Amino acid sequence: MNRTIRKDLIFLLSLAIIIPFALITLLYISNVKNIIDNDVVSYQKALIKQREKSLLNIFDSVKIAQRATLGKILTDYIPITLDSALQKEQIVKLKDLFEYLYVIDNANHYINGIYVVFESGYVVSSRNGIRANLLLDREWIRRAWISGKEEVFTGIHAAQYNVAVVRDEYDSVMSFLQVFELPMKQGAKVLILIDIETTAFSDFVEIPSTEEPIPMYLKNIAEEGILLENSLYQELPEENRNEGLEIVEEIRPGKIDLHAFVRKDRILSRFNSAIVGTTIIISLIVLASLIVALILSRTITKPLHQLYLGMQQVGRGDFSPHYPSTKYKELSFLITRFQTMVSEVNELIETVVAKENESAEAKFHALQAQINPHFLYNTLDVIRGLALSEGNEDISGMTLALSRLFRYNVGNLSENTDLGSEIEYLHNYLQIQKFRFGDRIAVEIDIPEEYQKVRITRFILQPVIENAFKYGLELRGKGGFLKINARKESDSLLIAILDNGPGIDGGTLVEMNERFAVDPRLSSIKQAHGLDNVNLRLKLLYGNSYGLTAESEKNLWTKFTIKIPFSREEEHV
Repeated sequence: MNRTIRKDLIFLLSLAIIIPFALITLLYISNVKNIIDNDVVSYQKALIKQREKSLLNIFDSVKIAQRATLGKILTDYIPITLDSALQKEQIVKLKDLFEYLYVIDNANHYINGIYVVFESGYVVSSRNGIRANLLLDREWIRRAWISGKEEVFTGIHAAQYNVAVVRDEYDSVMSFLQVFELPMKQGAKVLILIDIETTAFSDFVEIPSTEEPIPMYLKNIAEEGILLENSLYQELPEENRNEGLEIVEEIRPGKIDLHAFVRKDRILSRFNSAIVGTTIIISLIVLASLIVALILSRTITKPLHQLYLGMQQVGRGDFSPHYPSTKYKELSFLITRFQTMVSEVNELIETVVAKENESAEAKFHALQAQINPHFLYNTLDVIRGLALSEGNEDISGMTLALSRLFRYNVGNLSENTDLGSEIEYLHNYLQIQKFRFGDRIAVEIDIPEEYQKVRITRFILQPVIENAFKYGLELRGKGGFLKINARKESDSLLIAILDNGPGIDGGTLVEMNERFAVDPRLSSIKQAHGLDNVNLRLKLLYGNSYGLTAESEKNLWTKFTIKIPFSREEEHV
């Protein structure tokens, strides 16, 4: 393998730098896009709404003026013709109509003139003087009479028929017309025309420099034509006019719509410089971070590489390597430990020869240790033979039980046996105790035969029963009782040893169970005795969920429970 810590470190540092910055860049661009898609578009829609409200105010004001004029006509209708002679009362009404139109016209700065056209062709205007023939010749006057009651709008045109006031060459207006039938006046009809000053649409046509440029126009739905367009729409080439997200707002139902175009590309161009600048800055930061990562990785990995070379040198048998220096605490610790290890290896090499010499002597002592138990067994057999020759059955039986007990005890404690063998060995111990206590203590062993093939480590039951005799039954005197039974619980076998000795006080019992529950270490078993030794061996062999637990009622009884796995001999065959 060609992988090294430095290569992997550079790779990981590069990923740690590039990935976050790439995510930041993508997030930045995404946020800009979201701003364009949401905030900026929403802002432009709000501006379009403002324009819509402004236009609605204009047309609503004009509509109110139209309704007021109609109301005046209905009140003071004069069936006037071009050649009719007016009576005095009619002249007064006509004069009132002129004045009323004049007041309405001047009260509304959107209005450039109000004209009432009778079916006879007679025209009454808010202006002092008009050229009626020029007005009546307009195509949209004829269209309005034909359309019936429908509203008619014209595009921007010169009001040449208005000669009362000269504004530049001619007044520039948009006309709003509608024919009304007067049912209370024998079905007579009258056309009301209102000219709207183009200055009223200046906010729509001219776009302030502080505002987002949005191409917009007013569409005459009936004629499928454009009534009015703003300066930005006028300046756009024909092929680009309808690009972008089109938003349509209704100004006059079925008559005039406001069309606006939200162009994201124009907005995006404003952000391009910011996006490019930010991307360049992020790229420079990434490059600088990678250079720093290279320098940092070399600072860290150089002493590690030198340590690696030193270890290879020691592996070849050269115990005088070069030890690198570093400012990092962790690497310094590794180098110091390696140096200490090399020194200890040197010392160990020097002692190997002496240890080899001691090995032969150790083997001799081990053989001698094996001879001593055999001498003890032979001696017990001689004592038993003498007891039999003298006819002393008690001494013979006790000697036999003791001999069997010793033979079992000196076996390897790490070897497994079955529960039946452990019980059989236990009978030898109980037989010796019977010689000692006689009938003072009754013993009951209730172990079903099906459980006696369960595998168990050696020398587990006797230390617990010894404890029952020493701290329980010996102190009681007569009436002592010892019961040993077993039961299966899930995948475990529970062996209970119960005695009716003086019991254990509460504090000692809690302390004992806490000690039994502690996670064992191999070194702790060397210092443990009796019950603790049994508990630690069970935990080391089977796991921390197994071992001893204690229960007791003061002055009544004590019970120790041994928990081992339920594993039979045939399961291991």
